[in-house]
Amino acid sequence: MASTSGLLVIREWQRRVAGGGIRNAEFMRVLVVGAGIVGTIYGWALTESGHHVVHLVRSGRAAALSNGVAIDLFDKRKGRKRTFRGLYKLRATEVLTLANSFELIVVPTKHYALAQTLGEIVPQAGPADFLLLTQNWRGMTEIDAILPRSRYLYGDAKAGGTFSGGRLIATLSAIDIGPPEGKPSALAQTVAGLFASADIKTSLHADMQHYLWIQYAITGALWAALIHAGSFDTILTDHDARNVGFMAVRECLEVVKQRGVVLSQYPEAAPFLTNSALRKRIYGWVMAWMFRHDEYTKRCSAHAFGDPIEVTTFYEDLVATGHDLGVSMPVMGSYAGAITQFAASAHKSVRIDTPR
Repeated sequence: MASTSGLLVIREWQRRVAGGGIRNAEFMRVLVVGAGIVGTIYGWALTESGHHVVHLVRSGRAAALSNGVAIDLFDKRKGRKRTFRGLYKLRATEVLTLANSFELIVVPTKHYALAQTLGEIVPQAGPADFLLLTQNWRGMTEIDAILPRSRYLYGDAKAGGTFSGGRLIATLSAIDIGPPEGKPSALAQTVAGLFASADIKTSLHADMQHYLWIQYAITGALWAALIHAGSFDTILTDHDARNVGFMAVRECLEVVKQRGVVLSQYPEAAPFLTNSALRKRIYGWVMAWMFRHDEYTKRCSAHAFGDPIEVTTFYEDLVATGHDLGVSMPVMGSYAGAITQFAASAHKSVRIDTPR
């Protein structure tokens, strides 16, 4: 956990970002790994802001992207038009060489594929720094063996969507970043400036690993509850199913607490920790309203049933860690059959791409 003085430094850092105290980055050369949902959204936004962005795609994919990607974007950035519909004429390459000389490489990949992805890219990346837009549950050791901590940040995307009918139906709001050391760094300030140049609000975290664990617990538990319920409609309309889902999140947050995270420092955890029946009803109503009517929430959750490997990895990680720490998880345990069935059926029909 960050020291009191460290937290004060981070808060000042956050204040500077919010108030424009972090200067917008000058022209940067950015490589985005893949042309998935998250990578395409941020790649487009940075390109529109004048940066040189290239997408590294798998063999045979560049030709398919030669005409660009059609985007239908709900844009929550301050000062921007809410709707963008157009073509992103992205630059794509299938080969990364030392001669490319990128300053920043953005890696929006599934967390279970991160080490393998970095192992393939880092030898050809030269002195480039990295922004890892992914989750982390098992610590930084595996990444530290590939990259020194001074050269990478973790990030959490506040963007999402789905590909439908050859078009990316997406939304963009902000981004959360933090260095693995848990204190401000020159790299973090540079990356904050890069996203500020595209009017993308950046939140900086004192302990990025703890922040990611909170997101992991909430997301993993809600995914499990959703799979068990079978549909968004069920979990949004069935009070009992939603209540049990909240209990599942509470169990997973207890796992995070046992790992040393101070839950009270994370406002997103509060709705799941309250003992007030009235507050639970209010939070449940707000959540139901957002998933039905809030365009940002609807678009971000559009891929909820998309990747069985990701869903089962979250579930298994949370339950296994809870078991190791002696945390009772009866609700999460009751979801095991639904998760197994979902994984088996989804593998037969869902094509999985690693880039986000």
